Amino acid sequence: MASNTVTIVKKVTVGTPIKSVSAGAFSITNIAGVNLTGVKSGSMMVYDASANAGQGEFLVDSDMSNIYTEINGGTF
Repeated sequence: MASNTVTIVKKVTVGTPIKSVSAGAFSITNIAGVNLTGVKSGSMMVYDASANAGQGEFLVDSDMSNIYTEINGGTF
């Protein structure tokens, strides 16, 4: 059972940011464990625990013909 958490903010300062952040050359292909080989319109990203020598990897797939395919969005 989730517990109730209360956050108390003691001070808020509005002003000029002390640091700027840049996205740079971000791309999903730069993330380790993501393989977009074969991506096409209608593809979805799925996790395959047995891929990448047992390390697991996110792959793209558009084939939903397997009768055992289950999409579970979880509980939120």
